[in-house]
Amino acid sequence: MLLKWLADLQAVAELGSFKAAADRRHVTAPAFGRRLKALEAWAGTRLFERHSQPVRLTVAGLRLCEQAVATTRELELLRQELAQGAHDSLVRLATGRALARGVVADALAPLMRRRDAPQVQVMTRLMAEASELLERDSVDILLSYHHPALALRLDGRRFIQARGADDRLVPVMRGQGKGLPRLLSYDPSQALGRLVDDHLAHLPGVPTLELAMRCDSVDSLREYALRGMGLAWLPLSMVAADIRAGLLTLWGEPAWQIPFETRLFRRKRPPSVAVAQVWDALVAHSR
Repeated sequence: MLLKWLADLQAVAELGSFKAAADRRHVTAPAFGRRLKALEAWAGTRLFERHSQPVRLTVAGLRLCEQAVATTRELELLRQELAQGAHDSLVRLATGRALARGVVADALAPLMRRRDAPQVQVMTRLMAEASELLERDSVDILLSYHHPALALRLDGRRFIQARGADDRLVPVMRGQGKGLPRLLSYDPSQALGRLVDDHLAHLPGVPTLELAMRCDSVDSLREYALRGMGLAWLPLSMVAADIRAGLLTLWGEPAWQIPFETRLFRRKRPPSVAVAQVWDALVAHSR
């Protein structure tokens, strides 16, 4: 697979036309068509709805295009880093959306206000994708959830780890209506969703809740709960202020809450000064 094929895919997605995309890519239409067919052969599936006007991507094409955009962006950032010799001052941190919003913001705020603060690139990914970035040496630090249901399999001979901040998922909703609330759940691909499912499956006494919505954004689930659309298990670090303000109410028994840890991982090689600063800030936040 060639990187230029990914740029071809993005051009078709943006312009909705093979001809316009070929013109942008400065390629003749026949050559452009051959490159797209080669990309589909590599993917092993159709990537385009060729009979639609404008041309649309299939579900597989959309997934590949989304990853192509992220890959292209990361490669460009790496190119800039190498060209500017900025490696020692840039820290690449991979984590989940909820952790980026909560733990990372809380832990790094004091550091980033300092004049000698490093440059930090935060990449939010699914936990499996984030761990792959660390294994490929595409990031310097991984901040992940730690729970038996979510264990990451990283080689202890290559990586060191440290305990991060503790947190818990708490069931919250707006007010306390009559009857059972409907459930606002995570997309099955989300680590928090697997954590909730595993906990509830092994906990007696929890009533069966009718599913109202699924979403892959913890911020969106919080917003839905605030609007009274149902019950969601959300990180306490995210909703503590909402609970204190009376905007959200804890629901159910204390045993229905789900404690979890976070863990930090990095390679065993000696870190740069910048990586050490960020690592130490995240570790200190857990104490």
